[in-house]
Amino acid sequence: MKLRFGFLGLGAMGFSHVNSFAKLCGDNVEIAAICSANEENIKKVRELDPEVRVFKSESELIASPLDAIVVSTPNFTHVQLAQEILREGKHLFLEKPCGISRLECRKLLEASDKSDRILMIGHELRYSPFFQKIKELVDAGEIGAPRMVWCKEFRGPFQKKSQDWIQDERRSGGTLVDKNCHHFDLMNWWVDSKPKRVAAFGGLAMNRIFEGPHHVNDHVTMTFEYENGVRGTHQLSMFALDFPNEELEMGIVGDSGVLQTRISQIEILQWKRGTGQKEPIVHKVAANFGEGWGNHLGFDEIHIEFVKCIMERRQPLTSVRNCIHGTLLAIAGEESIKSGKIVEL
Repeated sequence: MKLRFGFLGLGAMGFSHVNSFAKLCGDNVEIAAICSANEENIKKVRELDPEVRVFKSESELIASPLDAIVVSTPNFTHVQLAQEILREGKHLFLEKPCGISRLECRKLLEASDKSDRILMIGHELRYSPFFQKIKELVDAGEIGAPRMVWCKEFRGPFQKKSQDWIQDERRSGGTLVDKNCHHFDLMNWWVDSKPKRVAAFGGLAMNRIFEGPHHVNDHVTMTFEYENGVRGTHQLSMFALDFPNEELEMGIVGDSGVLQTRISQIEILQWKRGTGQKEPIVHKVAANFGEGWGNHLGFDEIHIEFVKCIMERRQPLTSVRNCIHGTLLAIAGEESIKSGKIVEL
C-alpha cells in the first residue's frame, strides 16, 4: 500500500516537492491531498493525479487520513503547523528554517522530541553526494584538524513570493534565516560543533520592495566562532551576479590543507600544505546538478530519503536536533546586525 501524502503550500517550492515525490517515489507515494490558494499549481497537481483532494483549510487536511505531510508555507507558519501535524500523528517534511525566533526553534525541538513520527527538515544540501564528499574528506583527516570555514554568495535578489512575505523579517525571519540557514547547517556539520557566538553587519542598499523598518537586508558580512574553536565567515550580496551567473563558494581550512567548492563543475579543490603543489587536487563527484525551486543540489535525494526513513522507521540526517543550530546561528546573526553587538548563542 502506498503512503498517502498531503501538501500544505503550493508555491514554486511546494509544487517542486509534489513533482519530485511523484516523479521519484511514485511506487511508494500517493499525492493524496493539497491545500493552497495557488489555482495555477492546483491545476498542475490535478494533472498529475486527478483524484487528489483539495482542501481550503490547513487543519482539515492535517486531520484527514494521511501518512505524511509536506509543509512549504511561509516561514512564520512552520512551527505552529508542525506542532499540529505531530499531534495528529503524521510524519512531517518541514521546509527550513526550524523557526524564525529562538523560542520557535525551542518549541519545534520539544515537539519533535515528544513525537515518534519522522520529522525531516528540508536541508537538501546535506543529501547531495557533492557536499557529503566534503564531509567524508574532512572526517578522513585530508586537511587535518578544521580551523576555519567560509561561505561567499554573490547573487541576485530574492525571487517573487506570495504577498512578498520573504521580504518582511517578521514573516521570514530575515535574509540569513530564510536562505543562509542552508549554508550554516553545512558548515556546522562539516566541523562537527555548535556555533558559540557571532558578530554580523548588514543592511539594505538596493532591493527595497516596501517602506518601513521591517524589510530584510540585502547584504551581510558575518564572523562566527564554534565551541571547538573553529572560526567561520559568511559574505552575502543579493545585488551582485544575476542568474545563471550567481556564485556560491564554500570551503574549509585545516591545519594541513584546504577544501574549496567549484559547484559549477561539481568539483572539490584540495590543497595540501607543505607539498609545494602548483595545482589543486580535483575531486570530481558523481552528483546531480540542482533540481526543483532554487536548483539546489540534493533536491532529488532528499525526497527519496524521506520515504526511506518512514518505511525503515529511522531518523533522518536532517532531524530538528541535527539542524537547529544552523537556524539559531542565522537568528543570532540577524540579532547582531540589529544590536551592533557580539551575540552569544
